[in-house]
Amino acid sequence: MSTPLRRRSSSPRPPAAPRIPRREQLEPPRTELETDGLWDGVAAAAEHAPDPDEGPAQIGGMEIRESVLEDLRLSGARADGIRLTDVVLSGCDLSGLVADGASLNRVRFVGCRLTGIVLSDARLTDVTFEDCHADMANFRMARLQRVRLASTRCRQADLLEARVADLTTESTDLRGAAFEQASFSAADLRGADLEDIRGASALRSALISPEQVLGVGLALIGEMGIRVE
Repeated sequence: MSTPLRRRSSSPRPPAAPRIPRREQLEPPRTELETDGLWDGVAAAAEHAPDPDEGPAQIGGMEIRESVLEDLRLSGARADGIRLTDVVLSGCDLSGLVADGASLNRVRFVGCRLTGIVLSDARLTDVTFEDCHADMANFRMARLQRVRLASTRCRQADLLEARVADLTTESTDLRGAAFEQASFSAADLRGADLEDIRGASALRSALISPEQVLGVGLALIGEMGIRVE
C-alpha cells in the first residue's frame, strides 16, 4: 500500500462548513437577543433584532448555536464575548458592531455589511466571508484559523499582531490593510488586491501571484525606508 501524501505546510486547509439542521427543524427565537442569552436551533429574521430606535443593542455574552440569521440589523451593537457555533448569517448589517473576545466556530457570512466591525482578540475558526463589505474591520490580536475571504471587500482591515493560519482569498480587496507584527502560516493570498498594505514583511510565508509582486514589493520598500530617486 502506498504511503498517503502529506499536506504541504504552505497549502491552506479550507474552512469546515457550519453544521445546521434542516430548515424545517429550525424554529423562530423564543427569546430576544440579550446579554448572556442563548439561541439554539433558530431561524431568525429582521423582526427578531432589537428595535434600533432604542439605541445600539447590548448582547455581550450571547451564545448562538446551529442557527440561520437573515437580515438582522445590529449596527453599532455591543457584543463582547459573543459565541457563534454552526451559524449562517445572510444579509445582516453588523457594521460598527464591537465584539472583543468573540468566539466564532464554523460560521459563514454571506452578503453581510461588516464595515468597521471590531473582532479584536477574537478567535475565528472555520469561518467564511462571501460577498461581504468589511472595510476597516478590526482583527487586532485575533486568532484566525481556516478562514476564507471570497468576493469580499476588506480595505484598511487591521490585523495588528493577529495570528493567521490556513487563510484563502478569492477576489478579495485588501488594499490599505495593516499587517504589522502579524504572523501568517499556510496563507494563499493570490486572490487578493494587496496595494498600499502596511507591514508587508509579516507575509513572508504567504503565497502570492506574479501580478502581486509589484504591490507587495513597493510595500516592503516603504516599510524598510528605502528611497527611490
